[in-house]
Amino acid sequence: MSIPNPQPNQPGQPGQPNPYQQPPNPYQQPPGAVPPQAYGQQPGPYGQQPGPYGQPPTPPAPPAGPRKPTPGWVWGLGGVVVASALWAGALFATGNLGSDSGSGDGEKADLAGYQYAKNLCDASPLDAFKKEYEIDSDSTSTTHYGSRQKGFDQSYCSRKLKDPEADADTYSSIYVYSTARWHKATDPQGEFASEQKAFEDQSQKTYGYKTKAVSGIGDEAYLVTEESRTTGKDSLTGMTLAVREGWFTIETHWSYYGGTDDKTEPPTATEVEEMLTSDTRAAMDGLKKS
Repeated sequence: MSIPNPQPNQPGQPGQPNPYQQPPNPYQQPPGAVPPQAYGQQPGPYGQQPGPYGQPPTPPAPPAGPRKPTPGWVWGLGGVVVASALWAGALFATGNLGSDSGSGDGEKADLAGYQYAKNLCDASPLDAFKKEYEIDSDSTSTTHYGSRQKGFDQSYCSRKLKDPEADADTYSSIYVYSTARWHKATDPQGEFASEQKAFEDQSQKTYGYKTKAVSGIGDEAYLVTEESRTTGKDSLTGMTLAVREGWFTIETHWSYYGGTDDKTEPPTATEVEEMLTSDTRAAMDGLKKS
């Protein structure tokens, strides 16, 4: 019996090359592969990809054995955390955490009874300086402002004075200005003296500063004198009295420029110190009553 001749190669026949056949997809799951959901896995947010070359995902690990009891020290640590949370909540509720009533270490601000005043001019009438000068009635000659911040409150007043004996066309300039601060976050005691003594290091050939401690007002006070050295002899051009009591500080400054009028002379350093002391003390008394 004769054997039939083999048929020409047909597309898609097994074992026969097919020029139109697509190469196999290595990422395609073979028939009968187990889907990931069969192992209890859910696809991720971007869609779970099958394993390489169509391999199914690795099944999850078998359930663990009996659970061991939690050590006692872990429960103790949890109690500490809970107690800390309750403590922090109590601080927020009472306003003692993040408040501006004192320094970060819990120290309360000692304002020595001085009350904040937005207009410091009302508390400082300058009665002592009025015996020597007149307050300029021009509306622009008096300025004041108040500011309340987390770290401190501040009030400022500046007034221009004039010598009643000076000519009308004189170019003299006389000012008294005051600054009060209610420190709420930091005790100024540690730096107060250094701030006043630092003025001496600003001295130049044309002017100089001298700082001295004074007593009888506040917890500590310093007088800073400014002198001009341009005329061959020292002449008084300014003076500041700085006072600290508790966490409250106040400074009163007098400045003088004589101009072209030779009829008037500035008061002596002793007279200016007396006026500064008197009017600063009066301002402090006024802030305690307000």
